[in-house]
Amino acid sequence: MADDPTGNLRSQWRNPGDILSLLLLIGGDIVQKAIAQLVGYTIEPFGKHTLSIGVTPIAFSFGWVAYGFTNLLSAVGEKRLMPPVDCPSIIVNCSNAFIRENRSWALGRLLRDHETRHEVDSTNPPNGQLPSTLPQGRAESIRIDIFELGALSKPKLDSVWWFGWVTIFTQIGIASIPWILYNNWEIIIIVLCGNFLAFFTCAMPQWRQEKWAGRTLDSEKVVCLTRGNGHLHVMVFIGSKGSWDLETLATASTTPRLETPIISLALAVLWTCLLISVAGIRKHAWYLVAIGCIGMLQNVTAAGIARDPGTSNFHLTKFARMPTIIGKRQRPKDDMNCSVDLERAQEDVSELSEWLQSSKQRMRSEDIQMPKWLHSMARKDGVPAWLVPLRDEPNEIANTHGALKELEKWVPTAGLAMVQVFFPTSLRYDDSTVRDNIDKKFWKRAYHTQGIRKRAEHERRKVESGYKAKDDNGVQGAFGNQSEV
Repeated sequence: MADDPTGNLRSQWRNPGDILSLLLLIGGDIVQKAIAQLVGYTIEPFGKHTLSIGVTPIAFSFGWVAYGFTNLLSAVGEKRLMPPVDCPSIIVNCSNAFIRENRSWALGRLLRDHETRHEVDSTNPPNGQLPSTLPQGRAESIRIDIFELGALSKPKLDSVWWFGWVTIFTQIGIASIPWILYNNWEIIIIVLCGNFLAFFTCAMPQWRQEKWAGRTLDSEKVVCLTRGNGHLHVMVFIGSKGSWDLETLATASTTPRLETPIISLALAVLWTCLLISVAGIRKHAWYLVAIGCIGMLQNVTAAGIARDPGTSNFHLTKFARMPTIIGKRQRPKDDMNCSVDLERAQEDVSELSEWLQSSKQRMRSEDIQMPKWLHSMARKDGVPAWLVPLRDEPNEIANTHGALKELEKWVPTAGLAMVQVFFPTSLRYDDSTVRDNIDKKFWKRAYHTQGIRKRAEHERRKVESGYKAKDDNGVQGAFGNQSEV
């Protein structure tokens, strides 16, 4: 009997059941990243401090069977469920400039998504004029964003999370059509079983344990997150008691749970059974193809889209006094020499020293009067010339050094620490690492006065927090209106 290519193609396109089993083996890595993005939200059906169940809406799709075996290999071999970091970055402790490689998926995605939302344009303007405020070619050398890191709570639920549930219910609706029209219930059984296995896979506690493997802070701590020297973004986090210790989160390793390999083996067997069942479908296979396609669309969206930091339990508030610092590429304007009077620099911050001593003797935060220039950092309040910010003067923040100097003015020791990343040395002044005299003069003073300025800024935040707490309760604070940044 002669082969009929046209009939074969027609038959295959009418009911592509033979390829469904192959489609289920494609895209396991996408499924893993989608879980890593959405996992974390929990419910406690029997009340607080009881059984906690992870709820992660990842739809059944073509990649789940492949992932079932990948998950088993990881659980038995590496004993890890989370994927490796796909945004290489480092965490810098601003107290000592110690650098750690980031191995946290959540922190890597936090930086990646931030870079996506805030693009830095390092190209020269069309006319070659520096610096530039033109949209085409802004000649930016670095962008520094400063955040206050809030206490832990539950991850925020965004449209990506809800889109997962919409996809799951849409799949069930499509699978119901052949059951209603043709009394063919095998499609809906496969979809229900597939989504149940997906839900059970995401509910394993080790997912949440690995995603947030760090500790919380007992006191204030400032760290920076960046890709490192040669890159254009720096995120500065001012952590407080109860917030994540990002340094431990970046490097912590978790103890694998004993039940994870057993559950992963059982799931791999069940996914194999589901694969065999799909291979036996002879009618209405297009419904399952459509279900797999929209499931894959949801998985790809969840795995790749940029999300708000709150969805990963990073609750950030922009630093009100100076949320963003952008350095512009400019031709250097240097001083004739780099000599400074360090004793004079110490005298410049003597007011801070006196204030720190007096604040220790006062019990109530509303009785502590901060120095005016520490509060507002405005020229009129007697700030030492070398510590006067440039935020109101466009294009005066020159190059990477200029941006780091501004960071040091607002967050003491943060600029000093980041100089070690972009111009490597140690947490002490090294004349050979700074080229221009105008920069040498600033950093000499900054290194010499770092201790008192850091303590004063820490005390300012503590006092300001006490003021805000009183103000929220309707008590008038001692500092007047602090809303002006």
